[in-house]
Amino acid sequence: MTWIEKLDSFWKGLAIGLLFPAFCLFCGWLFLHSQISFPKAYIRYLMGGNLLSNVVKLCGLGNLLLFYFGLSQKIDRFTKGIIVSLLFYVGLVAYITYFLEPTYL
Repeated sequence: MTWIEKLDSFWKGLAIGLLFPAFCLFCGWLFLHSQISFPKAYIRYLMGGNLLSNVVKLCGLGNLLLFYFGLSQKIDRFTKGIIVSLLFYVGLVAYITYFLEPTYL
């Protein structure tokens, strides 16, 4: 049994799909804004500039790489977990956009 066959699980796909965008957020902070403390001041900085939803969207796009990896390797249960995690991130972006970031109308 190869490591790709071991990866073919819905729960592993869901866990990796939820953690990978958080890892991307951490890497973005580490390489671009490491002078700001993580996570409290960094999140406050992003909310102050109305950038939090955009950064979460970009981090969620990292799951697209995992999705295409799952499709190319034909590990369907893993890919289903990634899709469910993407639905979670869509809900998170909607919550941030409509309830946390102010609108200027």
